[in-house]
Amino acid sequence: MKRTTIKDLAEMLNISTSTVSRALKDHPDISSSVKIRVREAAETFNYVPNDFAINFRKKSSKVIGLIVPEITMFFVPSVINGISSVLNGEGYRFFILSSNDSYQTEKEHIETCINSRVDGVLISMTNETRDIEHLKKLKEMEIPVVIFDKTVSQNMFDSVIFNNQKNTEWSADKLIDHGCQKILAIFGDENLEITQSRLISFKNRIEQHPRIELVTIFCKSADMVKEKLNSLPDYHSFDGFFAMSDETLMGLHSSLIKRNLNNSDKKVVVISEGNLPKYLDDTYEYQINDGYEMGTFAASRLMENLKKGSPDLKESAQFYYL
Repeated sequence: MKRTTIKDLAEMLNISTSTVSRALKDHPDISSSVKIRVREAAETFNYVPNDFAINFRKKSSKVIGLIVPEITMFFVPSVINGISSVLNGEGYRFFILSSNDSYQTEKEHIETCINSRVDGVLISMTNETRDIEHLKKLKEMEIPVVIFDKTVSQNMFDSVIFNNQKNTEWSADKLIDHGCQKILAIFGDENLEITQSRLISFKNRIEQHPRIELVTIFCKSADMVKEKLNSLPDYHSFDGFFAMSDETLMGLHSSLIKRNLNNSDKKVVVISEGNLPKYLDDTYEYQINDGYEMGTFAASRLMENLKKGSPDLKESAQFYYL
């Protein structure tokens, strides 16, 4: 069925579109009888106000674009829930675009956000993204942006990230305090800033204890973790394991189960969203990186920028550490 417009109602009732519009808004200049006729017609023919047109006149779409590298069972759903809790409370809607870890797709999504007249953009960058050149158009158009979780070195937009140094030092200390002598540390994509940040902090902590032997591997997926672990000839000699994420933990846990090492005295420490480790093995210790908290903080920061009326783009970008 064709969507009923104000013009359609005006033609049905033989009155002007401006009269229909004011009647729907309960304008005092319109008589009660006309208001009743307009409302009855609107209800009969399922008239729905065009929010986009209304907000366009107000120079606000009340819509936010959310761009993520991919939607997986790990972390991202919690982030989305956190963002939703803030935006819904502020009367905003949002749509989600997945870049499939493609820089080219990420650039196309930026154009989609601009063409959709979003009020702001929340973005977590792809593994391929190396700079923010493609975001400069958003700055020029005074569309506020908050980058979260996966970012690159930049000073143009606010970023919300976890305190990787604190989290990895905590993890290293757990393994050290347990008395581990040979540690296998499993990191994600080595091209990511988050991976390098966690790697440096972890190695620096372990290297303060020369007696400890450290082996590091980089894996982009849980399956890759399993493949690499299967090729390690001295796997059984490790007495400590570090996984930098829930995804790397999945691969590690599967391998430990396969080799019947999950119930041994080997120590496993992970940086996690908080749910997965306790369901896999209650001996696993984990430092929580709360996706819901990150989502609420990033969305709240974006709302603060929007409430300024006109984003103060001359301000220096800030990094917020959770």
